[in-house]
Amino acid sequence: MGILYIYVCKKTIMKRVKIIIFLLLIFSVSDLFAQIDSVIFNFHRGVSLFEFSFFAQKIDEGDTIVFNPIENLDDTNYVFHWYIDLVEQTNDTLPIFRHRFATEGNYTIDLEVFDKPNNNTITASQIVPVRDTIIIPNVFSPNNGDNINDLFIIRSNGITPLDISIFSRTGVMVYKSKAPIIIWDGRNSTGAEMSEGVYYYILKSDDPSVKDRVGFIHLFRNKK
Repeated sequence: MGILYIYVCKKTIMKRVKIIIFLLLIFSVSDLFAQIDSVIFNFHRGVSLFEFSFFAQKIDEGDTIVFNPIENLDDTNYVFHWYIDLVEQTNDTLPIFRHRFATEGNYTIDLEVFDKPNNNTITASQIVPVRDTIIIPNVFSPNNGDNINDLFIIRSNGITPLDISIFSRTGVMVYKSKAPIIIWDGRNSTGAEMSEGVYYYILKSDDPSVKDRVGFIHLFRNKK
């Protein structure tokens, strides 16, 4: 009887030990899941198509978003390292990183985030296309009260000078400029606001391989 009692007690103790070990494993795994699971970053092109702003969009710990780039710009819990084609960009340990590329191409951007409280690191990567092209809008609405699309902006690489001449319907030149980035606010050379209507432009580039471009601009002033 005594031997049977001892056997039953040992079996009960072993069962309890297994339960405790199982619970410890669960808590350990939970701690792992509490660390950074993923980081996502995005980017915006500037007025120059060679200028980019990269920003960490969110950091997830399990199902919880623990980082907002606007609210946590100076969050000391995370250190951000940015890489372009595996070359680390020095002095950029913040969630926002700006860079101007010298030439077009497909660049691999890597973000490495070090989570100091959990001593954990996670990375994200994207291939970013940088294109040397010219983007010309055909509509803008300066000073119409909505603060949207107020400027006529020709986006390009921001390096090669462009020469633009803008004419009224009657053929009168109302604006002329030469710059790597063309920005027109709808005023003539004397500062007077041009009336609503359709204008004609001729655009030339200092790059001889780029053909001259011609087209129309629709200027709207009616308030919405």
